[in-house]
Amino acid sequence: MTSSDFAARSAPPARPPRSRLATLPTLRHWIITPVAMSVVVLVLGFVASTSAITGSELAINQTMSTQHVGWLNTISLAVEKILGPSGAIVILLVLIAILWFVRRTPIDALAVASISAFGWIYSLIFKYAVHRHRPDPTLLANPLSPDMDPNSFPSGHVCFAVSLTIALYFLFREKRWGIWVLVVGMIVSGLVAVSRVYVGVHYPIDVIASFPASIAGIILWCGLWNRFAPPILARVPFVTRLEYR
Repeated sequence: MTSSDFAARSAPPARPPRSRLATLPTLRHWIITPVAMSVVVLVLGFVASTSAITGSELAINQTMSTQHVGWLNTISLAVEKILGPSGAIVILLVLIAILWFVRRTPIDALAVASISAFGWIYSLIFKYAVHRHRPDPTLLANPLSPDMDPNSFPSGHVCFAVSLTIALYFLFREKRWGIWVLVVGMIVSGLVAVSRVYVGVHYPIDVIASFPASIAGIILWCGLWNRFAPPILARVPFVTRLEYR
């Protein structure tokens, strides 16, 4: 028996990481699927930007603008702040802190944060490619939030809500109630979508397209994570100290 054989036999067996998301759920065709979905979203965005479609959708915004109620205004504007860029960053930092320092699962922390962030940031591809302008606040009866980035397609707020929902579902999918995280999260995402049209900063197609837009980004990210993240994270000391002890 050589010394290397002896060392291999005497070395402690490799332990699995504590985190559940060391490997993410992914599709076999994790590149072509999100690319195809992205093309469909882009085509939808360009079609929606035509004057005929925009005019029809603006009529919906105008109708909703005449139906504003005080308490719904408060909730909708609160959602705008909570799921806006600053609020989204705070949410991600809180999740990282809980998963890393409380549950002591740093890989879960990085996975949940990166899924949520990538599905959200991926929407910028469509925003700047389509460059659809938001509804003109001067044409609305009661514009609630007129001062925003001019790009309307898709909704970053909805993309973040969808991405966070999927990230949390991945984290809890092995629990009996895990499916309810997905169901409730998607219902909440749908309500966020309605609120963005209600406030008057998005057209209906903007918020509808946010669902496939963020999901396409997540499919791509899951494939990239499984390809590159596990071997890298296994070599990071401050991750391995928690994950493999």
